[in-house]
Amino acid sequence: MPKKISDNTVTLFVNGRKYENWLDVSITCTLQSLARVFSVRSTRSKEDLTIGIQPQDEVKVFIGDDLVLTGYVTKREVSYSASGISITISGASKTVDLQDCCMPHGMANSYKNQTHEQNLKAVCAPFGIGVVDQVKSVDRRNLEFSPTETVGAAVTRYLQKNGILLTDDEAGNLVIAQAGSGGNAHDTLELGKNILEGKRTQDASKRFSDYVTLGQAANPTSELPVSANHLKATARDPEVRRARWFVKQEPGNASTEILQKKAEIIKDMNAGESDTLTYKVQGWRQNNGELWKVNTKVSIFDSLLEIKNIPLLISKIGYSLSSAGSTVELTCISPQAFRLLEEKDSKTIGETSNLSEIKIGSGKI
Repeated sequence: MPKKISDNTVTLFVNGRKYENWLDVSITCTLQSLARVFSVRSTRSKEDLTIGIQPQDEVKVFIGDDLVLTGYVTKREVSYSASGISITISGASKTVDLQDCCMPHGMANSYKNQTHEQNLKAVCAPFGIGVVDQVKSVDRRNLEFSPTETVGAAVTRYLQKNGILLTDDEAGNLVIAQAGSGGNAHDTLELGKNILEGKRTQDASKRFSDYVTLGQAANPTSELPVSANHLKATARDPEVRRARWFVKQEPGNASTEILQKKAEIIKDMNAGESDTLTYKVQGWRQNNGELWKVNTKVSIFDSLLEIKNIPLLISKIGYSLSSAGSTVELTCISPQAFRLLEEKDSKTIGETSNLSEIKIGSGKI
């Protein structure tokens, strides 16, 4: 049965107690962010400042019957003025500990020849965080990090190398995902129908006419003790009208094929990230009663911003409640901004041309 459209009550469950009737609410979920966050505000009387919620408390946040966040209270702020007393509670997903913390001292800082799920479960286990694998890759990879870097920095580097996306879910798990793996939104975004506000930002500052990747490959025919072939690959962006060059030196042993794919992917990612749409919609739910969700694809019809039936990826969602009512802000971007290349570990790069490339869609804005 579809959920009631009006079922947008925001409820916090903390220490076995239920808290609702918040005046202001902000809940933000972002693809490629390790932790979703929330903030709620209420007013109190001078006689009752003890709301019963403290930093470090465990919390679950619901919109109606839908769980949207499982984590911890990170901040409690009490302020007052002539108009009254206000209490603001902020928090984040359980995965915020990966973002902020290092591994316990003395634990292994190297995990070799394991699947993505096995590697990430190993580093999440000390924090009591689960891992959900939507990709189900059986390839085996190495995960290494220094004792002084945060787990978040290590897994971010890992995902960039291995062509995966990491985010969190409503239960506080770390999620191994692909762009668009959340499926398609039920509703479209249409000017004159459900769009309250729209904005298109086109930023060409990170686009280049020519992308050059440089690398080296071992030369097995050389009689010298150490020898290497200097390799180069180039990708052109025909939409950049003046000469602008981007050059990147790739570490380790490479091949022309790897360098060419990297140049193409950098070009596509920069092009995808250069055009962003932001929409504000009334209410938090679609017509079928489901919440708008991150990492889903939505078709957009907006003649003012010159968008006609183009499916884009919802990369960020912000649920807001204020005196103006409940609205959701959707950040939409071309899926090619998340085009990723899965590399072989450095010890095997150049020994094989078996690359796994992830590309969701081709849509240019």
